[in-house]
Amino acid sequence: MNRVPLLARRTRGLKPSPIRKLNPLMRLPGMISLGGGYPNAKTFALISAEVVFKSGRRFQIRDEAMDLACQYGPTDANADLKPHLLKWHAAKDGVNLKEEQIQVLNGAQEGLHAMAYLFLDEEDSVALSEPAYPGAIAAFSAFTQRLIPIPVDGQGMVTGELERILARKKAEGESLPKFVYDVPNGNNPAGVTLSAERRGQLLQIASKYDLLILEDDPYQLIQLEDRDPMPTLQSMDREDRVVRLDSFSKIFAPGLRLGYASGPAEIIGCFRLYKQGLNIHTSAMDQALLAGLFANHSHEEFRVLIRENCALYKKNRDAMIEAARRHLPADIRYNTPAAGMFIWFEMPGSFDAGRMVETDGVELGVLLIPGSSFSIAGSLKYYMRASFSMIHREQVEEGMLRFAAMIERERIRAAQ
Repeated sequence: MNRVPLLARRTRGLKPSPIRKLNPLMRLPGMISLGGGYPNAKTFALISAEVVFKSGRRFQIRDEAMDLACQYGPTDANADLKPHLLKWHAAKDGVNLKEEQIQVLNGAQEGLHAMAYLFLDEEDSVALSEPAYPGAIAAFSAFTQRLIPIPVDGQGMVTGELERILARKKAEGESLPKFVYDVPNGNNPAGVTLSAERRGQLLQIASKYDLLILEDDPYQLIQLEDRDPMPTLQSMDREDRVVRLDSFSKIFAPGLRLGYASGPAEIIGCFRLYKQGLNIHTSAMDQALLAGLFANHSHEEFRVLIRENCALYKKNRDAMIEAARRHLPADIRYNTPAAGMFIWFEMPGSFDAGRMVETDGVELGVLLIPGSSFSIAGSLKYYMRASFSMIHREQVEEGMLRFAAMIERERIRAAQ
């Protein structure tokens, strides 16, 4: 399907870098390159590096591998890593991508900004579930202020409300959003997962109104119950409507800033042009470390490590839920997330979560994130997000006691 007409006007100036075209040619056997202005590997400050994985296995980067890890590399993905990513994606999601359908990113966050840059002019709009990830709001708002909030309940985005809004816009002759954005697993901050039924409905709606879907899925494998993730929107897509963002931040190491975009080749090709003009390529050294993990561990061994990490998160979640039941007032509502790292607390409508944090957070020694931080229009003022990912279980009890004290102080203020 031709998506070029959907691209923002600014993309008309995107052209492949003539120097970037040379990169794969420079590595052909017998090639004498007088082209690219790459630093001589003899000048690099690093000689070798050794990484020890949790499994106890060791991985060395040295000699030619170190030269490549320190040198400029291909924009799309390093040659050693790309085959691993294609196999990982196929094993994980059952989707067989072609080489031109994948682009390594500096974390999935770069993918949000790339999608906004490529598709959003000032007059365009995006439909996104609310509460929404602040990084997505920031990325989209850099190019348009027309963000359409779609409410979330215990089954994720309320797809019926999305269709109602789209039907009204179409009937009134208004332009439809360029794409729909959602975090389908362990929504940040609501902690909910898009149900199987609504995943199908979302794809049907996208087909009916000819929309793209941006599937941002950093918490896909952070499952807190003994079950596999539900099928991805991309794996269910039969019309090439889904651009998917995967991240290694939650399952490998966030400081390495590694993620990737996948989807229709024509769109991923635009991601590549965008990246050439922005930062050339993602760190070759970081990609080498991830390639080393895959080279030294089977997919199942990696998944075992991830499941062990999920067991830790589940214990933290359970401890926080139990402490909330013991110490929070009965009118405070919250979910028990099946994926992700967050619990979303709903307080009485007269409460102001921002005021609570600013007034009482430091004094009581407890910090949560006010709900307005996750709102397009600054609403959701009586919600709080708590993360259980890093807290020590012995801190949970005291944390909920302090949150309860914060609630009682706000109750008094709200009654005045």
